Amino acid sequence: MLELKRLGVVLKPKDGPNGRFAKFNAGMVAENDAVHMLYRWGEKEVPRMDNTAIYHDSPYLKNFISYARLSLDGRLVYDSDEPAIYPTTPLEAKGCEDPRIVPFEGSYYIFYSAYDGTRARVAVAKTTDFECYCKLGVIGHFTWDKDAFVFPERINGKVAFVHRIEPNIQIDYFDSVSDLLDPRSWDGYEKKVESSTVLRRTFDWEKRKIGGGVPPIKTDEGWILIYHGVDSQRKYHVGVALLDLDNPSVVKARLPYPVLSPKTDYETVGHYQGCVFPQGAYVRNRELYVSYGAADENVAIATVNLDELVDELVKYRVNE
Repeated sequence: MLELKRLGVVLKPKDGPNGRFAKFNAGMVAENDAVHMLYRWGEKEVPRMDNTAIYHDSPYLKNFISYARLSLDGRLVYDSDEPAIYPTTPLEAKGCEDPRIVPFEGSYYIFYSAYDGTRARVAVAKTTDFECYCKLGVIGHFTWDKDAFVFPERINGKVAFVHRIEPNIQIDYFDSVSDLLDPRSWDGYEKKVESSTVLRRTFDWEKRKIGGGVPPIKTDEGWILIYHGVDSQRKYHVGVALLDLDNPSVVKARLPYPVLSPKTDYETVGHYQGCVFPQGAYVRNRELYVSYGAADENVAIATVNLDELVDELVKYRVNE
């Protein structure tokens, strides 16, 4: 069995005048000799003297997205400690959460969850320099949607969109990002979910639900999709599947076991005990670096040799 090698925590919670702020669930992407990271900064509950709890008000409400930069060997170089993407509309009233970064057609597209206190929706922004961010819109349809991103290149001329309507993972195809964001594209989607579903919860360690994690990584054997699975005890695990290069709605291989499960103190002790939540990755010298949220408190990094991962995947081929 293959297991990701933990490098440890790169971002930890920060104490402030209004309480404790967690830094977790980070997307990342490599550019030249730097790694750009966008992470979720969440305001935590602050205990009162009477053991009840309240949320302190903050100018950026409950959750927002901040920027950090790493070296190519996974060490923290810079942390802005400032909001980069934050609530500006009613659909984001309770927070902007869980960003994934995808280099696509000359820009970096950022897919994050917009939460209004009632429903989570997929929101999209883009940047070219990680200094200025342009919000493009929010995708709305009949129910919750999370854990989203596009493939880093078009598939047969289409924009391939990965997202999660519980409890499984879907892929849908659009002519453009504008079409993806157009509400008309989602008319009647409740009748299409089944035909769009690509990965279903299958194993005990993902019995409750699964969701997209890291934007797809292209290899000669297919697209590697790193995702999360939640077991019946609500613990999170990291799984891996291999999708067909030309038709990623076809699953070529899938590991029957998780490559990372909560084990260390920073994964098992925190706001959400027992959570490992993958969101970003890059490849350096055939080594795959993966960022993940740990216990909804920290950002951690783990690695695996890309060739070894592919070799392990092809041992568990499906749909043949």
